[in-house]
Amino acid sequence: MIKGENIYKRKDGRWEGRYPKARKADGSIYYGYIYARSYRTVKEQMIEKKAQAIVSYEGHSKEFQGTFGHWAHLWLTEIMAKKIKESTYASYNNKLQLHILPFLESYPLKKITSLTINQFVQSLAKSLGSSSIKIVFRIVKSCFEAAKERGFIYLNPCENTALPKNSKKNIQALTRAQQKAVEAESLMDEKGLPILLALETGMRIGEICALKWTDIDFESSLLRVERTKQRICLPNSTTGQRSKIVETAPKTANSTRVIPLTTKIKKVLLYWKSHSSAEYVVTSDNRSIEPRTVSYRFEKIKQKLGLFNMPFHALRHTFATRCVELGVNIAAISSLLGHSSIKLTLDTYTNSFLEEQRAAIKKLSLI
Repeated sequence: MIKGENIYKRKDGRWEGRYPKARKADGSIYYGYIYARSYRTVKEQMIEKKAQAIVSYEGHSKEFQGTFGHWAHLWLTEIMAKKIKESTYASYNNKLQLHILPFLESYPLKKITSLTINQFVQSLAKSLGSSSIKIVFRIVKSCFEAAKERGFIYLNPCENTALPKNSKKNIQALTRAQQKAVEAESLMDEKGLPILLALETGMRIGEICALKWTDIDFESSLLRVERTKQRICLPNSTTGQRSKIVETAPKTANSTRVIPLTTKIKKVLLYWKSHSSAEYVVTSDNRSIEPRTVSYRFEKIKQKLGLFNMPFHALRHTFATRCVELGVNIAAISSLLGHSSIKLTLDTYTNSFLEEQRAAIKKLSLI
């Protein structure tokens, strides 16, 4: 049984669920009970009963009469919480509180139309870019789809929404000269190790922070990416703690990958391993560190070299750009980066392939 869920397995083999059905005259809660042969059946019926009782515990109506805010809370805490990672839950909740509920919270769920959603998207465009709008929109659409699947609404109002087109941004990458300067600074002490790792492997900042020495096979010159680390928000925390660090599986299934080590980074890693007694590769006083600490270290190097508008993620782009310049196969680059598809790699590095495309056309002209 999951804590706080009120679903139990009975001695007769059936599952029993308890839900708040009504309030007695003295204000105490009167509970209803659901019985079924499977946990899943009880769980689904519990969600439906809670939805029906959201506005009032008197809830005689068999239809959902609550607002979008009521349903969104139920959807996130009762349906999604058991399916998604803690970091994803925190992300969903953050976007609900910041971008979604301020506009949609008080609307009755059943009265939200395509026009309402279009107005919502237009309001998002005032403060968010196209890619961020699409992320927020996917959450809203999923929320409505869950209501539709349970018969609380007949149509998903997000179905025919026109989203803003992505505004293509040039990928930031270091020039070869800038890369050499950054490498020289990073080689001076251990604080530069995560920067060198990003340049030589294309790993994401969270993946670098979660890297352990046991993930590296020096004999085979291979590095395994098996986890990532990030700071997540803690909404409504009773302890006063606003965020915490979590370590989870990588971003996507493809993000779990094996990366061959260059001679250069292998030499650096072996040196620092001989000076380390910690479990993690990137540390401070033998303790693992978080992404914002790594970003701060990179910021100091950037300031020293006069580099501006170069986030840590630019190091990953630099790795990919060098691979493209050397003529590495697109499928291999996609695999090294842990992208979810080759299409994503092509879409991301279209400009980087320009010289390779020119060379191909030049060869065609000689036929």
